[in-house]
Amino acid sequence: MIGENTKNALLEIGTEELPSLYIEPALRQIEDFASKTFNVFGLKYSLLKTYATPARLVLIVGGLARKSDDITEELLGPPFKTAENKQENRLKALAGFAAKHGADPKELIVKTTERGEYFSFIKKIKGEKTEKLLVNIFPDIIKNISFPKTMFWEESGFKFARPIRNIIALYGEKVIKFKVADVISSNFTIGLHTYDKNKIKIDSPENYLLIMKNKSVIVDQKERRKTIKQSIQSVSENTGSAVFDENLIDDINYLVEYPSAVLCNFDKKYLDLPQEILTVCMKKNQKYFVLYNKENKILNYFISVKNGVSQYQHIAKEGYEKVVASRLADAEFFYNNDLRKGLYSNIEKLKGITFHKEAGTIYEKLERVKQIAALFNKKFDMNIDNETLKKAVMLSKADLVSEVVFEYPELQGVMGKIYALKLNESEDVALSIEQHYWPLSASGQLPSNKTALLISLADKIDTLAADFSIGLEPSGSADPYGLRRTGIGFIRMVKEKLPDQDLEYVIEKVFSFLPDNVKNNSKSKNAYERLLKFLWQRIENIFESEGYNSDEIKAVVNASKKNKFKSLGTLQPKLNALRYAREKGDFLPIAAVFKRITNIVNQAKKQNMDIPQAVNEELLIEETEKNLYAVSKKIKIEVENCISKNLHEKIFDKVLEIKPLIDDFFEKIMVMAEDESIKQNRISILKYIKNIFVGFIDFSSLQ
Repeated sequence: MIGENTKNALLEIGTEELPSLYIEPALRQIEDFASKTFNVFGLKYSLLKTYATPARLVLIVGGLARKSDDITEELLGPPFKTAENKQENRLKALAGFAAKHGADPKELIVKTTERGEYFSFIKKIKGEKTEKLLVNIFPDIIKNISFPKTMFWEESGFKFARPIRNIIALYGEKVIKFKVADVISSNFTIGLHTYDKNKIKIDSPENYLLIMKNKSVIVDQKERRKTIKQSIQSVSENTGSAVFDENLIDDINYLVEYPSAVLCNFDKKYLDLPQEILTVCMKKNQKYFVLYNKENKILNYFISVKNGVSQYQHIAKEGYEKVVASRLADAEFFYNNDLRKGLYSNIEKLKGITFHKEAGTIYEKLERVKQIAALFNKKFDMNIDNETLKKAVMLSKADLVSEVVFEYPELQGVMGKIYALKLNESEDVALSIEQHYWPLSASGQLPSNKTALLISLADKIDTLAADFSIGLEPSGSADPYGLRRTGIGFIRMVKEKLPDQDLEYVIEKVFSFLPDNVKNNSKSKNAYERLLKFLWQRIENIFESEGYNSDEIKAVVNASKKNKFKSLGTLQPKLNALRYAREKGDFLPIAAVFKRITNIVNQAKKQNMDIPQAVNEELLIEETEKNLYAVSKKIKIEVENCISKNLHEKIFDKVLEIKPLIDDFFEKIMVMAEDESIKQNRISILKYIKNIFVGFIDFSSLQ
């Protein structure tokens, strides 16, 4: 890291506690800005490392050169012709130019440029000392960190996420002096804020991490994360096992500088509460880890991670247990109240919950979902009992007004299922309440319950239809209502659970269920067509995320659009067959041939040419065109048979079979014959060939 002509550098920005979500983006900015700035100044280095705790952002630069690179700069002087023609002017101009740049006139050379010949001078600029450059670079790094929200706390008005309390700036052992806000840089920092506020001297960048660790501050976030896990395992090994929620560990990692796990417990009576309540109560509010026994049941123990060494554990333990006891007592009260009131009484309350001010209440939405679900049940031959379906729909949002969900919104659906089972509703209805929200993310789990699947489809398509009709569709990167995720969820369910269904009619029918004020508002024009386009885009997004090439996706999707929203389950087999076929042979010539066919047919349409619907075999003069048409008729039948049996790979074999005949046709036949009827008939042959594959693949999209 350190060579004869290099030293390490250190920048530590000590702050009041930073929001955890701000830290990782800040570290990326520090590294990016430092890298670009060092390159601009010609400062070579061997590595850049960034570290962070809740109270400090750190940059360590390894092997930073002692000075910037020497550079040469070519400077153009007086024109050569002017100087040559006027001797006196020449000498005067050359002397002035040389003196300005500290050069001997004899060192000047003639440079040929686009504008003519000029005297020029190669000026050598020596590199500057690194410590001098860092006086400006280090403050610039600090000033160029941006945060979602900032504050100012002193007279200069400098803004940062939180007040800066100290700055370490070192190049080797030398302090780089500068001032940001009201803080002057030094080689001193502060230890663990909750434990040791004494000043700590840092003698060199290479000793920084170890010095801080010895003062109970683990600056390296990767080491600190590992320590969190080890500490939790250590205190829980004789009690139970903790499930390591990686996101929770990430959160805690930027809440502590020196993690110490504390084993705590709570009253066993709270184990009667649903495990979901226990988990969210301790995880969300307090960021505690729940312990489980060998049967994966929650124990009346939890683990908190305190900031600081293992002193005063009993005091910390007592405080954590008091907080959890209070939280669990509240949760128990809410839960029992909800069970006492039941779910049906909540349905009426949904009339007071707005879905959207222009699209009515949640209750009105459920009435639409009930109609849509009944339509889907009939059209998709789902054979779900109608009364069960109605009940499941009306209870699907009933827990939204429950006391537990009001306190813990992330339990919507989950609590509805729990309440339904406790109140003796059927398992089918209970699972539907939870799973109709699925998938919860673009790649989340799909409903396993048939009734839940139907309600989820109905709920999502109603949301999409309503929002598109009132002008809330996504634009650019903005998607405040999460409609892209909703659309992806809808498509995934159809593609994977109902692959053979025709959706065109049912999607259009959904718009008829919307309130009159939604259907008739000015933003509802072409909402159906806009929604279909949006859903096709989601289909392309899904396949892109699965690693298919964009031209393959376009080729299959463009062809499938002609079948509207029918049999979406065939898209992936077609993509797989196309990929396999491309691996066997070069498809570029095939793509070129079909592009040529498409261009000829489209050009004829633009010229309003009367292309016959059927090929007239009596007008086939040449053997080549007769042969092409005869083989085309045979292949058309074979392709239709392959499509009906989903033998997609064999269709590409038919493409390879007909391609030489098309090549021969273009080589020997004049398509644009002088005889108008013959010309139209030949274009009709090409149109016939194009239509053989029109609903299967758009070859012209391949690249």
